[in-house]
Amino acid sequence: MLLAIIPTIFGQYIFNLLLKSIGATTVSVGIIGEPVLAIVLAYLLLGETMSLFQLLGGIITLLGMGMYFWSKSLKYNIQNK
Repeated sequence: MLLAIIPTIFGQYIFNLLLKSIGATTVSVGIIGEPVLAIVLAYLLLGETMSLFQLLGGIITLLGMGMYFWSKSLKYNIQNK
């Protein structure tokens, strides 16, 4: 029961705090990484197996997130010069 309630309440609370400062699109892109992190943690901590499709999908997801955050930082740097 606590595993369902605590992450939901605190997770939504943190997302709402982040929305005030960094914007909805950035928070949404960050949320996309949550399943990838869950797969990696299950592999490392619980000894779960990772399929080739999970590995490839995780890499593609992280590359997409990295591209978004990198372009966002470039745009921020250009605007602040």
